[in-house]
Amino acid sequence: MKNNFLVLATLFVSLNMFSQSMTNDHTTDTNYLSTKTTPVFKGHKNTMGSIYANKEFQTGSVYKNGKVVDSNVALRYNVQAEEIELKTNTSASATVANVIQASQNISVRILNDDFVYLVSPDKNQKAGYFMVISQGDKLTVYKKIIKDFVEGKESANSYSRDVPDTFKEKEQLYIVSNTGSLTKLPKGKAKREKLLVSKENQMSLYIQTNNLNLRREKDFNLALDYFNAL
Repeated sequence: MKNNFLVLATLFVSLNMFSQSMTNDHTTDTNYLSTKTTPVFKGHKNTMGSIYANKEFQTGSVYKNGKVVDSNVALRYNVQAEEIELKTNTSASATVANVIQASQNISVRILNDDFVYLVSPDKNQKAGYFMVISQGDKLTVYKKIIKDFVEGKESANSYSRDVPDTFKEKEQLYIVSNTGSLTKLPKGKAKREKLLVSKENQMSLYIQTNNLNLRREKDFNLALDYFNAL
């Protein structure tokens, strides 16, 4: 009986040490985190929209220099602050989140969306996070999410309603050529076709055969994937 107790006690200690080791392993490499923390903000009252790409934390992974440094963590993109917030558990009721370092060496995947931190040569476009739409050796397209604050208005009379404050979301596509320059993606069909001019014959046939309208984001991405594969 005594021997059985010793075996069980030893097993319990071993399992406890293993559990602690697993917990510590999750936070061993945290050099992708900044020193900043932020409250887990739920949103402004009486305001439509959100300052987040998605106000809920979602499961994701963190990459440094292209390698996974943490996975199965809860991530959220604060568009207004240009910050990626992190919690170690999507179901945790933590009131404070960590903030990932704003670095071109660090990227994240939130569900199926990849976000990278870029510094734009455009003086009117501050550095920030961009969603990767299509990536290739010749051309890469990024999407920039923008949140504009629109102040609400009180109703002028009893026949109308108050208009609440609103965070209005819009998007801007950017393109990076093999020279590394980041520029806004033109909206016109002719200008977009010029981006593919180095493979003009193949691209013209592909666009015509598949009845693609390059003004549409989905169609342009299909054309771009084919272009990068040539």
